[in-house]
Amino acid sequence: MHNFFIGIMSGTSADSLDGCIVSFENEFKLIETESVDFGKNYKKVYEECIKSGYKVISDSNKLLQIEKILDEKSIELVEKLINKSGIEKKKISSIALSGQTVFHTNKRSYQIGNAQEVANASSINVCSDFRNFNIKQGGMGAPLIPAFHKYLYAENNTNKVIFNIGGIANGTYLKGEEISLASDVGPGNCLIDFYASKYYGFPFDNRGEIANQGAINEDLLIKLNESVKNMSYPRADDKNDYYNLVNDSISDVAPENIMRTVTEFTALKIEEFYKYCDSPDQVIFHGGGTKNIYLMKIIQSKIDTNVRTTDDEISSKFVEAAAFAYLAYKNQGIIFKPKL
Repeated sequence: MHNFFIGIMSGTSADSLDGCIVSFENEFKLIETESVDFGKNYKKVYEECIKSGYKVISDSNKLLQIEKILDEKSIELVEKLINKSGIEKKKISSIALSGQTVFHTNKRSYQIGNAQEVANASSINVCSDFRNFNIKQGGMGAPLIPAFHKYLYAENNTNKVIFNIGGIANGTYLKGEEISLASDVGPGNCLIDFYASKYYGFPFDNRGEIANQGAINEDLLIKLNESVKNMSYPRADDKNDYYNLVNDSISDVAPENIMRTVTEFTALKIEEFYKYCDSPDQVIFHGGGTKNIYLMKIIQSKIDTNVRTTDDEISSKFVEAAAFAYLAYKNQGIIFKPKL
């Protein structure tokens, strides 16, 4: 059996489709990486679907519209990765297709992305539906990357926390060579992105520059913290868990102060998990949120040790794609074989 795997990841931030070719033979090796943009309307329509509470593709033509884009971009990304790497298709064991999460609870999860279509177009086996596979095994379906965190970072007699700041933030507490706790921990980028789009027309707060101009609104911060005080670990969050926290009652708060406050809230939820895990000496980050320099500055001010990103091992942008490839390598999803 060949030991090359392609990982294709579209996270809840829905900013791009990221892919990599990796090998797990003897040790982890990153062979190639590539990203493709979805175009300007994909994220907008995706967010509209999330806020509307759509749970299956038959609920809306909008879901059909963005699934078609996702499938086309996935096929394009696979071809780009193979062409760049020079690896023959027959040497690829499978494509790990994360899909785009539309709805998630601890008991059921739904992603768009037609794994069978990608398998047919690429002539390569596709491994997908990882979240429902995990739920059927007794898990919560999210977060799924702790197994890869363990594979990369577990070390005897050393405690670490690895955070992924995507649309939702999640954390893995490694106590020695074992996963002590893995959980979603807070909103990650989703509230920051939501208000950047609502008030400024931007898909995200570039480098945190808008938040850096604002001031914390204490009333709003108290409201946010009160709203989530009963959310315990471990858990799997849905973006609507956070979108539903804030309503029109904040209309009298200046936009830059809203941005500063939700950025603070995001950092506080990460700090909370870090302290819950007994404040380990090593704290490692990956995900799109690491590009928000102001957010990372706030996080660093709340954590007692120097934080770093995964970039020494693998670019933080491609960790999740590699993690899904690892899940495919471990047979933790459903296999779709090409129908030619």
